[in-house]
Amino acid sequence: MTVQRVSFLDFPWVLDYILATRFNCSLKQIRHAVCSIVLTLRTILSAAVELGILVSQDSDTIDGAISAKPFIDNMIHVITECLQNFPLCLDSEFFHSFLEPLPSHLRFLCGNFHPLTHMKFEDSAKEKAFEAQTRAITQALSELPSQCSNLEVYMGAQEPVLKQIQLIKEHLRAPLWMLMHDFRTLHREERVLVEDVRDAVRVATDLHAQEQRSCGGAALPPPIWPHIMGETVLLLLPLWKLSALAVAKGQDAFMRMVAAPPLDANLGAQRLLQRLIEVLLSEKADLLDIALWFAAEPSSAVLLSSVEAVEFLLPEAANSDEFTRFRKDGLLRIQENIPVLQSHIIRLSKQLRVLVSEHWRKVVEEVHHYLQFYLRVIEAFLDVQKEVRTFVHSHLFIEVTLGLPLMTWLAVEGGNRAPPA
Repeated sequence: MTVQRVSFLDFPWVLDYILATRFNCSLKQIRHAVCSIVLTLRTILSAAVELGILVSQDSDTIDGAISAKPFIDNMIHVITECLQNFPLCLDSEFFHSFLEPLPSHLRFLCGNFHPLTHMKFEDSAKEKAFEAQTRAITQALSELPSQCSNLEVYMGAQEPVLKQIQLIKEHLRAPLWMLMHDFRTLHREERVLVEDVRDAVRVATDLHAQEQRSCGGAALPPPIWPHIMGETVLLLLPLWKLSALAVAKGQDAFMRMVAAPPLDANLGAQRLLQRLIEVLLSEKADLLDIALWFAAEPSSAVLLSSVEAVEFLLPEAANSDEFTRFRKDGLLRIQENIPVLQSHIIRLSKQLRVLVSEHWRKVVEEVHHYLQFYLRVIEAFLDVQKEVRTFVHSHLFIEVTLGLPLMTWLAVEGGNRAPPA
């Protein structure tokens, strides 16, 4: 059986398509009845729009005719509302929300249309055009009651099918909505992290400037290293995520994978990789020490972000563009930034380094907080992925695998550069 891989964000529409493919033949009469009603409403809408144009653009209508414009606008509004949000596969919830209000909508349309039948134009051509549109509306309004009755009869006959479709949608709706809420929360957490980085850049810049002023001498331009540090923090986020995933999945299993072909990492490379994960996830992590550690040992980052490692750590069918960009651009920029940072960090006074480290340590704490929520979202996604696969297979007899969407909202243009402080 072929497995369909579907991004989580696309799944609601794909589910509608799957349901339509599975059930639309059984709902043929209902679909035709709905189409008849929709076409009739569109006929009324088109004629009402034409009436509105005639009334709005003509200045020689008989007294009081212009006041009919609100009635026309009311008709256009209620019909437009009726024609919104049609699912690809119709279900009982839609029919109750669509069919039950139709009688009151019909009364509303008739009530707003009646004053229009008394309008007259002095220009005979305009009067003729106006009468043609009102006749079309009159005919359409007369057809709607019987069309609604037919739809109600067909719905009664196919109620079991409609309820089955509704059951499938409702069963999957709650976990999907909860997961979507988790994604939005993760997005907010990422924005908070970016703001924390901005604050740290600003504070480090101010502290450095204060120390320069206290030493006297000519005024110097603002130091560039705090901004480079902020950029490097955000560039490191994919590596932080992979480290957290490696711990969550089990480092023993991960090390067995990197030791096997095609990576064939030797014991030395494995130890450096474990050390990298420890450095990034340590509760006492110091960002300045992390920068200096990367300057001394960059190879483990390449191993951790390899295609094989990413594929092993991410859920099945996950979007890995974030890590592809890291391999192609982010890692190179980090390697360019680290020597610059190193040259500035080693020249910092002991007092300034302590103060700066304290502020950047808060950023690392926020990164770790963000990673905890990131892992919870991944865990929730795996649960939903399993539930969708099992439920869809049991009820629709097809294999569907949800794909994890891109899990970062940092701008693609310019990579993951920290915004200026």
